[in-house]
Amino acid sequence: MEGSRSKIVDVSWKFGVTAASSECDRVGKTFLQLRLLLDDGGKTTDVFTEMTLSQFYKFLHDLEKAKNSLDILT
Repeated sequence: MEGSRSKIVDVSWKFGVTAASSECDRVGKTFLQLRLLLDDGGKTTDVFTEMTLSQFYKFLHDLEKAKNSLDILT
């Protein structure tokens, strides 16, 4: 069975700091909002996610590992 594959067409991001919250421990926390524009055979879709900076750095590390693995194959 072959799965469908989407191509990343565009990436945009926003960095922010929580300035106010009803939860005191969240004030001053940093976050990153990420938008991926995917092309799935001519149909484009936006995918949005929000993550902490530590989650973003883990995501970036995983992407770099995947790129290095693909570079070895070519």
